[in-house]
Amino acid sequence: MILERENRQLCHGISFSQNEPDPMLRLRRGDDWINEPLRENRSITLSVGETKFCLGYVSMRADGSRSLHPCPKLKGLNTGTQCDGCRRLDQSKFMHQFHKTGEAPEGLRKYLEQPHFLYVASFAQGATKVGTTSMQSKWTRLAQQGAVAARYVARAVDGAAIRVLEDLVTEHVGLKQQVRQKSKVKGLTSWDMDAASLDAANASAARRTQTFLESQGDLSAYGVELMDQRWEQPAFAREVIRAWDAKSVHPWAGAVPGSELNLRIRGVLGQVILVDSGAETTLRLLDAAELKTRVVSVKEQRGEFFEEQSPLF
Repeated sequence: MILERENRQLCHGISFSQNEPDPMLRLRRGDDWINEPLRENRSITLSVGETKFCLGYVSMRADGSRSLHPCPKLKGLNTGTQCDGCRRLDQSKFMHQFHKTGEAPEGLRKYLEQPHFLYVASFAQGATKVGTTSMQSKWTRLAQQGAVAARYVARAVDGAAIRVLEDLVTEHVGLKQQVRQKSKVKGLTSWDMDAASLDAANASAARRTQTFLESQGDLSAYGVELMDQRWEQPAFAREVIRAWDAKSVHPWAGAVPGSELNLRIRGVLGQVILVDSGAETTLRLLDAAELKTRVVSVKEQRGEFFEEQSPLF
């Protein structure tokens, strides 16, 4: 017998792959994964639950790959994506302090042994951050974060070395390491900058970072190679950037949790979906962070429909 709580279809957000033409809305029911393609012009109805639930925890395999385990207690949440128990079990938490402590499970050590990149990324409201990504997620990391403009500025032999550089850039160049999702969404509808000025700001921050790194002497002795490589936006993100640049996109109207949403997909940028409700209707931004941790079902729409958000509960 399957308990109702074990049959919940929880949303884990949007995932990206260079091998797939479309980003995917990732849903999990028990041990089964459902990938809903967020294809341009696909018309769907999203039924979104109101309560947040823990999404489980990550363990690292011996080869450096990850396993995502459901929450053993399937706990409800007030905030965040994990309960206290799963946060304690999560092995990925060691990643950000390994270069300081040297502590990490064997599988995570294997992951950190691969080459890593240092990047400078800028978002629609003008915030710019420094970040790191592994070789295997070099492109997807920036797609997942919703960068509007980004450049790779260094490559290191391993994840520990690249995180040392990240901390140095934060300390000496002044670039933060995190940008909040709500700030990213707000920037796309506040129009404080345009695409050209944002790209120029990103290029300037990347140059400052490179100048600082060059001043540190011969970094090749530490397995670090400086670089200047622009990150290319995925095709499905360009429609969102065009709408933002043209000042034609608006915030989502109404509540997302506990609602049934009729929408047509027009593009995806990070964890944000550009939607309308059929021909000649308003372009709006749906924040997929509002879907994550909640029960979500997806139903195909046929024909035209009207803008509406009707409460489920």
